[in-house]
Amino acid sequence: MKNLGIADKLTRVSLTLILIYLAHIYSAELGYYYWAFVFVNFYLLATSFLSFCYVYYMFSYSSNKAKPRIDKRIAKKL
Repeated sequence: MKNLGIADKLTRVSLTLILIYLAHIYSAELGYYYWAFVFVNFYLLATSFLSFCYVYYMFSYSSNKAKPRIDKRIAKKL
């Protein structure tokens, strides 16, 4: 089951790149919050590659606007 659309995936990957850059620059000032940044980056990157977000699933939300495929044999009967 996929619940992430293309735009959502691209947004997550670009946000991950920005957060990695900021975490690298401010790593000394972040202290223990650095690991929170690492966790958030890992989550965003993993969900974008898997096309599935557990938070979206909990709230029954989907940004995937792909239409379900119809078998050609069934479509001819319609």
